[in-house]
Amino acid sequence: MWPEQAFCPSCGQKNYQGPPSFWQLMSEFFDTVFNFDNRLFRTLAALMVPGRLTNNFLSGKQKPYFHPLRLFFVSGVLMVATYSFVATQAIGDSLEKSMEKSRAAAYESKYGQTLLDGVDSIRTTFPAPVVHEATDSLMNMFKFSPTDSTSISYMHYAGGISFTGQTIFFSRDDYNLLTPSELVDKYEVAGTFDQYLIKQLVRLNHLGISGVSTLMGQAIWGLLLLVPLSAGLLKLIYIRHKRKYVEHFIFTLHAQAFLFLTQFLAALELLIFGTPWLLILSGITMVIYFLLAMKRVYPQSWIKTIIKAVILSWGYLFLLPMAMLIAAVAAVLLF
Repeated sequence: MWPEQAFCPSCGQKNYQGPPSFWQLMSEFFDTVFNFDNRLFRTLAALMVPGRLTNNFLSGKQKPYFHPLRLFFVSGVLMVATYSFVATQAIGDSLEKSMEKSRAAAYESKYGQTLLDGVDSIRTTFPAPVVHEATDSLMNMFKFSPTDSTSISYMHYAGGISFTGQTIFFSRDDYNLLTPSELVDKYEVAGTFDQYLIKQLVRLNHLGISGVSTLMGQAIWGLLLLVPLSAGLLKLIYIRHKRKYVEHFIFTLHAQAFLFLTQFLAALELLIFGTPWLLILSGITMVIYFLLAMKRVYPQSWIKTIIKAVILSWGYLFLLPMAMLIAAVAAVLLF
């Protein structure tokens, strides 16, 4: 650092004599974050205009903008996290109450049977009428519900690459009171994969709302898997354009990021106000945005653009559940 100059000639840093003051530090922070020349604002401004960010990025203007994958992840995490809060608010209380009620019923059934056996033993040992009256009064204080069953559906590994849907039934008491390992042992589940999968599903169910949040948190990986698949579909549809696959990949990342940001705002409205107007508006906006972005990035007639957009939409709707299913299975197996 050269003390006679305002800025370092090597790195451009402002020349401080010693550490900066607290106010200097805070001033630089706000200037960096809220400066409208900031990469964040430039990226968002370009993203709001259909196709502009992609065209700028592909033409070599990359330094002024966020990396496409970074933009995808940040916007995707914002959307998924906000929808997780919405889901927690919507089903959290009822799910937790249901699980507590189920556990209470299981303990009641388990210890109720012990009480019944004890009452029978007392009546046998002390057959006096007064003992019968006392134990009848005791039993009337407790109303034990009959034990029912709980089921779990899972994909049974049938060898090779073959899987079949299976359902296993547990008594409610066992399901709520035994550990996952004890359950698969008691019910003699065969196959290492089936045992592992059932134990993971039981653990997720026992987590309650935390399990829902865990699965939703993995949605971002399913959405990421969707990007190369959608880019491949774009490559096929625009095969005569001779564009490189990476160009379609970047276009898809930008389109997904715009979708995530609009869904993030819609989720915020659901979370704060409980109204779905932005959710409805975001769907309409995305259709218009995607058409305009395709027209700008892949300049063709409107007829061709609309036909290809319809094909892409159907392909997207087909690929989306497949990608989310893969992400959900991975979440179950690896959480």
